[in-house]
Amino acid sequence: MNSYMSRRQFLKKMTKWTVLGVGLCLNGTLLAACEKSITGGGLNLEDPDTEEQKPFIFFSNKSLGYYFYIIQQEAVNRAAQSIGWGFQSSVADFDPSKQDQQIRDILAKKPVAVVADPVDSEGLEETMSAARREAIPVGIIDTPLMTGEASITIAFDNYKAGEMAAQKIIELLTEKYGTPKGIVLNCFGQLKSHAWNLRKQGFEAVIQTYEDVELISRATEGDLTKMHDVTAEILSQFPQLDAVHAPSETPARGIYQALKEKGRLHPKGSKEHVIFVTIDGEPIAHQWIKEGILDATISQDPIAYGEICVELLNKYARQGKEVPLEQYSNSKYYWEKAQIMQTASGPSLILPPFEVNTGNVDDKRLWGNIAFNDWGIKYY
Repeated sequence: MNSYMSRRQFLKKMTKWTVLGVGLCLNGTLLAACEKSITGGGLNLEDPDTEEQKPFIFFSNKSLGYYFYIIQQEAVNRAAQSIGWGFQSSVADFDPSKQDQQIRDILAKKPVAVVADPVDSEGLEETMSAARREAIPVGIIDTPLMTGEASITIAFDNYKAGEMAAQKIIELLTEKYGTPKGIVLNCFGQLKSHAWNLRKQGFEAVIQTYEDVELISRATEGDLTKMHDVTAEILSQFPQLDAVHAPSETPARGIYQALKEKGRLHPKGSKEHVIFVTIDGEPIAHQWIKEGILDATISQDPIAYGEICVELLNKYARQGKEVPLEQYSNSKYYWEKAQIMQTASGPSLILPPFEVNTGNVDDKRLWGNIAFNDWGIKYY
């Protein structure tokens, strides 16, 4: 089938998808990425329905292989539907050239706006210019652009998130030994992603200030299998590994499995517990926190990304207005307040990271709880 689809088509075609071996269900419907019959990102809509005839927003997703990206897409869709827009999307499968072509192709169809989560932070500059020439506003979510300008960017302080994850590990090492010391593994993600790169930088900048903490930094490309293999290898070399960090929970399943296989999957309070801190705040992180396996996750908010991006595109960019540089406030979100600032890529709302732990894991405003409990998008 073609990679550009409405929400209705998306649900009709979802039949075989798994997230790295773990599927998702939306109200009993298997959530699936569709097989694509097109090549080169070309546009070839088939079986159009009424929804596609009305004004629509287009979402360029980098992947459907992460729960996080599924929720971003659902958030954009729900926000668009709430104001009467149709919804179409494409999936780049982490291929920056494919994503660039998919967005270029859709511009000819005149969407009311485009929202994208870039695969490559430096790969969409010319496409952003093409959208401006067509007077089509573009919103960027999750991964900020390093080159090019968007109508609005909704992102996350990834560097601070990395710092906070490291600070949590240092806090727990100090509790364990009375002083910050030990062996820490960082399974960092794909560095083409500006977001993951910043998480690595923030995490390692903090850890490296403690001379008695040994940092083992290993590339995993954000891949579950690689995280598993790296963690298993390090556990063999360093059986007394004290702590491990991953920049996202979907690939961190590999860490969880490696700890289990090596007999090191013990809850907090056990002498054998390996300190485990992640970033993102997926429902699986909530489950691990309740099990005592995960000490904390530094959460972002993909629901807010999608909802606020559509809100500001509709309120300002679609009206030919600049997004004002002011404080954004909304108590429906756990973080409640954030500042819209001018950046090289245009107006940017940078959401503050926050820690999820046993004390707040059941808060109904957390995106993981909304997606899992309210929207019914579940692992199976």
